[in-house]
Amino acid sequence: MYQVNDVILYRGTGVCEITALTEKRFGDQTQECYALVPLYLNNLTIFVPHNLEHRMKALRSEEEILESLESLAELDTVWIPDVHGRRRKYREILLDGSQDEVLQVLKTLYLSKQRRQFRGQKGGLCVSDDHLLHDCKRILAEELAASSDISFTEAEHRLNEVVEAALKPVLAEKKA
Repeated sequence: MYQVNDVILYRGTGVCEITALTEKRFGDQTQECYALVPLYLNNLTIFVPHNLEHRMKALRSEEEILESLESLAELDTVWIPDVHGRRRKYREILLDGSQDEVLQVLKTLYLSKQRRQFRGQKGGLCVSDDHLLHDCKRILAEELAASSDISFTEAEHRLNEVVEAALKPVLAEKKA
């Protein structure tokens, strides 16, 4: 169980601070909830019932985050041809998937975008895929920023560098 003032990663949202343990009414039920305030989104409080605590994760260290990103090339991709099924499954992974599954989505969408751009297709990804890629990168950058005590912009830049370096051999292999 998490405590007030803990800083956690809330799947699908990003890095949040637990500001209170409270009761909230949902329909005809009252449930014990965590009050979460995202560190990188203004004027927002999220109430998470205790039965959804599995969506909350302790922050990883900077080393753990970078190590997982550096191993991206070793992970399988998880391309789903149907755009609606892909959007549904990837959103589900962002909310409830393992860290490796989130990284697989990141790798899949990143490589797809790079390949499309290499073939001269301007936009890269369809809108829903682009949003999902952005969400994956934003959440990872938030976690890296909070764990490394650096700004979000610096974390975003560092994340992009590490992802690009990790997947460069995969892209080179596909182009050959």
